[in-house]
Amino acid sequence: MDTRSLTSLQTSQLNFFKPNMTSFIQPCDAGIIQCFKALYHQNFCAQAANLDAAGKCNIYKLSLLEGMTMAKAAWEAMSAETIQHCWNHTKIQLYV
Repeated sequence: MDTRSLTSLQTSQLNFFKPNMTSFIQPCDAGIIQCFKALYHQNFCAQAANLDAAGKCNIYKLSLLEGMTMAKAAWEAMSAETIQHCWNHTKIQLYV
């Protein structure tokens, strides 16, 4: 480590957030994760209902590939407006 790196560390200031501030400053905690989970759960329940209607056993069991495919579908189903709204909620960027 050279001297310039040490100097910059000495002039750094560490600030702690107040409790329960996470959802106000992190867009994922401001609704993106919640929306993703809701869409994933919707896909999971739809698959379970289809398997149940087909008379299959273990309707809630899925492979890693099926889970990843459902996660991908949930992410792709999330609208850009939802993500933008979550970013706007944090108020850490200018509205566009």
